[in-house]
Amino acid sequence: MPQERLHSKVLYKLYHLLECMVEICGAYMMALMVALVFYQVFGRYILHRTPGWTEEVALLFMMAYGFLSIAIGFARGSHLSINILYDHLPLKMRRVLDRFYEVLVIGCGVFLLIEGYKFTVLTWSSILPATGLPNGLQYLIVPITGIVIIVFGLFKLIADEKEDQS
Repeated sequence: MPQERLHSKVLYKLYHLLECMVEICGAYMMALMVALVFYQVFGRYILHRTPGWTEEVALLFMMAYGFLSIAIGFARGSHLSINILYDHLPLKMRRVLDRFYEVLVIGCGVFLLIEGYKFTVLTWSSILPATGLPNGLQYLIVPITGIVIIVFGLFKLIADEKEDQS
């Protein structure tokens, strides 16, 4: 029994560590995006010179922030849901639906991982015009988000199993 509690505590801490890391990365992406857009507007209206690379880099940060937000939304269960029917179901049926939902989201994570990887590889050889960075860099966040969603989903499935056993 103490070993199970230790195992659960370790999983819980790992889950929250990953959640915090993803949230911090997302916060940095948002802050950098805001700073770049501010710099772009400042350059355009005050300095009368707009740096061309800021728009591309801000777009990279916006995509990263958006996709990381998807993963955080899943981790916290904060995506929009309509629970009218769900709330009236018996507890066992709700647990089955919760597992089905988590497996479905893991499947979406696998899709993001596989197709995002393919698209990243496909576009890696072309170059973004303003920065000279590989075009695939803007799509690299898609498979990364897929991995994070898969890990969050597996943690949730393991936690559900432990909850059912107790």
